[in-house]
Amino acid sequence: MNKILEIKNLSKTFYDNKKHIALSDISFEVNEGEVICLVGPSGSGKSTLLRCIAGLEDIDEGEIVLLGKSAMEISDKHEVGFVFQDYNLWPHKTVLENIIFTPVLKGKMSTDEAKNMAKDLLKRFDLFEKKDSYPDFLSGGQKQRVAIIRALAMKPKLLLLDEITSALDPELISSVLNLIKVLAKEGQSMIVVTHHLKFATEIADKIIFLDEGRMVQQATARDFIYAQSNPRIEDFLKTFSLNKQEVNIYEGVDQFQAFQLGTLKRFKEGSAKYVVGSSGDRWFETMGSFYQTYEEERIKRKISWNMIMYNESPRDHDLRIKYPDLNVYRLIPKDMENPANYYVIEDVVVIQIFGKPGDEPVLIEIKNKDVAKSYMNYFNLLWERSAVIK
Repeated sequence: MNKILEIKNLSKTFYDNKKHIALSDISFEVNEGEVICLVGPSGSGKSTLLRCIAGLEDIDEGEIVLLGKSAMEISDKHEVGFVFQDYNLWPHKTVLENIIFTPVLKGKMSTDEAKNMAKDLLKRFDLFEKKDSYPDFLSGGQKQRVAIIRALAMKPKLLLLDEITSALDPELISSVLNLIKVLAKEGQSMIVVTHHLKFATEIADKIIFLDEGRMVQQATARDFIYAQSNPRIEDFLKTFSLNKQEVNIYEGVDQFQAFQLGTLKRFKEGSAKYVVGSSGDRWFETMGSFYQTYEEERIKRKISWNMIMYNESPRDHDLRIKYPDLNVYRLIPKDMENPANYYVIEDVVVIQIFGKPGDEPVLIEIKNKDVAKSYMNYFNLLWERSAVIK
């Protein structure tokens, strides 16, 4: 995989009334098509790092290597696109004029070519009807999408986005985040500063946590959220609704796998998982290559399954035989209907929805002691009326 960017031991200090270390010994790299999300508390150096990469701030130590060359040697700074928090659109130019100005000025394309390119981008992102509007007549979400399109017009190898939803009303945020998801899916290399952690887990190949100008951790999105062991980052995560909500929804195979792996690390060793309406081999198929890691972790932590099912699948059968102390199964009576596929572990209920073969799985996590008690009562009722599989 081609490297787009290498950051080597980068440091930056500001001198106001006193010395302020903004960045200290930062090193990481971005490969072609990768998305890196920078997270951390306010003042941790995220925006400063982006500005250094974009050449908007000088660095004191270290090196920035872009496309195999020192950033100091690259004359065309538009290999890197920067999208600011506050849009930075020219108020006296229309949307179309904002987008074509730099490509034409830099000789990247003729005016007609630039207009055609801009119109194509505007159509693609549902803004074509705004091409002749001025920024003052756009909503915040529309302004930010235009700012992103303007950056894309220069066809940057790397796109930098700095808290691009911070100035938006909540109802406008989704339109901007959805645009970034599309770009990520299409392989646009990006570094994104964001405080939307759920969004970060959906797009990031890596998440980097900065604190007081230092890089505390670089991890996959999966490990950052679901297998976090750093006390400082754990405290940071607790401040977000991702962890505090009573109800969380996880959609898609990646989130399904990450959540299942994460549950094993979040609960006490020796915990029991009470499962109703086993989905049989659909569960194993959805876990895919991560199933082996899951099973090894489960056995190590001695997490047991007490499961009530309609039919025992071949893989369930193999597990029951292999680990009889950790797998106790019963069959749901044929005269009883089960309304949901769920499990209870400690004070958490997880409802699993698989749909038809080929559908994306959905998990609904409910963190509520009373709800967990109600689901356990139903489990116990079924358990008493079910027959042990031998």
